[in-house]
Amino acid sequence: MQLSSGTQIPDGLLAAIALRNEKPRLGVPSWNPALHQGIDASNSTIVLGLQSTAALNRIGSRSTGKERDAEGGLDNFGARYYGSSMGRFMSPDPSGLLAANPADPQSWNVYAYARNNPLINIDPTGLDCVYANDAGNGVESIDHNSSSGECGGSGGTWAPGYVDENWAHFNNNTNMFQVGSVDGAGSSATVDYTNFSAGAQTDANGNCTSGCGGYGFASANANWLQGQLVGNSNSTGLDGYIQFLTGREEPLGGGLANQLVSGPLDPSSDHWAGPGGFGPPGGQGDWAASVHDFNFSQNGPAPGQGITIGMYFNPTLSRATSRALIQSNNNLIRNAGGIQGVKMGMFFGVVNAFQYVSHIF
Repeated sequence: MQLSSGTQIPDGLLAAIALRNEKPRLGVPSWNPALHQGIDASNSTIVLGLQSTAALNRIGSRSTGKERDAEGGLDNFGARYYGSSMGRFMSPDPSGLLAANPADPQSWNVYAYARNNPLINIDPTGLDCVYANDAGNGVESIDHNSSSGECGGSGGTWAPGYVDENWAHFNNNTNMFQVGSVDGAGSSATVDYTNFSAGAQTDANGNCTSGCGGYGFASANANWLQGQLVGNSNSTGLDGYIQFLTGREEPLGGGLANQLVSGPLDPSSDHWAGPGGFGPPGGQGDWAASVHDFNFSQNGPAPGQGITIGMYFNPTLSRATSRALIQSNNNLIRNAGGIQGVKMGMFFGVVNAFQYVSHIF
C-alpha cells in the first residue's frame, strides 16, 4: 500500500492495522495491547503462556487446574512441576524415552506437556491407572491421564509411574494382574512390578489400600537392570524385559530342587526363582535371576528359541550364543549376591569354563 504522498507503510504496521480493525472472535477483544510495547500482560501473552508478575502471584488453578506456587510460579502436577511461562515441564517424563512412540515425534520430547497439544490432551499427574474388563480377567484400558483418587473411585488400580499397554497382563493360572511400570528418571529411575486382583485399590506409592488379596509390589533400579542385558536383549531393552517380566505365567519348572538351586533360600520373599516359585521378584537375587531368564529367552541359536539347560555343555553353539550365555551367567553371579551368588558361581562357573574352552574366546 502507498499513500498519495509516496510514503510507504511498513508491512508490519499494515498487519497491525488489520489486527486492530478485526472483528472480535471467540470472545477475544479486537484491540490487542501486545501491539504496544511496555504493556506487560495481554491476550497474546496469555495465549503464549506468559503472565504478568501480578498474575503469577495469585495462588490457584489455571487452565490445567493445578495449584501454582506463588513464589516460583510453577504448577504442581504431583509427579513433577510445570512452568507455564515456558510451556514445558521442569523435569523429564518419569518414564524417560520408554513412553516415546517412534511414529509420534511429539512423544520424543520428555519435557513437553500433553504431546504439545493441550487443546486435546491433558496430563494431570504423569502416572497411570489400570482398568480391568467387566469379567475381571483382562485389561480393558490404561488411563495415562488419571489420579490415584479418580482411579480408585472408578474401579481402577493405580500403578506408580508409566505403564505401557504391553506391560499389563492377566495371568489365567493365578487370576492375578501383572503390571510393570517405570517410575522416576535418570539414575533414580525404577522398574516396578505390581501383582493384584481385579478391583484392588492402591495409593500413589504403590501401597494397597483395599482388595489386597494376593497383592504384591517390587521395585528395582532401572539402570542396574539394563546394565545386565546382553546380546540380543539390548535390541528390545527394558521395554522387552518388562514385557517378559509381566508376561510370565508358569512358575519355575524342575520342582523344589531346581528352585533351591536357582534362587535364594527364603520362600517368604523370593518369588521369581526361589522356593516361592512365582510372583514379583522379592530381592536382589530374584531381580537378577529375572534378567538372566530374559537374556536366555532372547539369545538362543535361532529366532524365537531361547538358551536351554541342554545347551549348557553343547560345544557346537554359535559364538554369539555362547558369548551371551557366558556374559549372562557372569552378570547373575556378580549381581545375585549372598548365598545365591555363591551357588550360581559354583554351577555356572563350570558351564562358563566349558563354553569358553570350546570356543576359545
